[in-house]
Amino acid sequence: MSIFNEARLETWNELKGLSDEKLNQKPSAEEWSIREVLDHLKKIDMTAQKMLKERVKDAPIKEIEEKPLEVAQDRNNKRKAPSHLEPAHDFISGSQMKRELDVVREQLTAAIASLKEEDFERVLPHPVFQELTVRQWIDFIGHHEKRHLSQMKEIKEKIERA
Repeated sequence: MSIFNEARLETWNELKGLSDEKLNQKPSAEEWSIREVLDHLKKIDMTAQKMLKERVKDAPIKEIEEKPLEVAQDRNNKRKAPSHLEPAHDFISGSQMKRELDVVREQLTAAIASLKEEDFERVLPHPVFQELTVRQWIDFIGHHEKRHLSQMKEIKEKIERA
């Protein structure tokens, strides 16, 4: 199983049985709730899907070095999300959030499935790694989600102690 799919499966397994209140509870005023993390992940998928649909066909095919994508999982290296990827702060039920994430992931998966084999070697810009092939971008999404899975576990521990 690819890290792209593995990370999402792990996310859903981690959040099973979490109440809507806990899902929306912030550990502190400065920290995101689990629902906000999920909204951020949804926006990542939406952005990636749009990028694949609009930019891949014109992106160059070239060889670039492998990037250490697993560093995206390191929570010691904090980054502020760009404003267009910051979460909404509305109260949303877990079932609604899951539906929204599933729909967006289905759209992203369909965009990936529509690519030709050579498209996976096309190179697109990336805010951290400067440039990634489409294949690397897809793997990055999985590593990025695993980073936030760790964050959601931390949030869950904090709110369960509160």
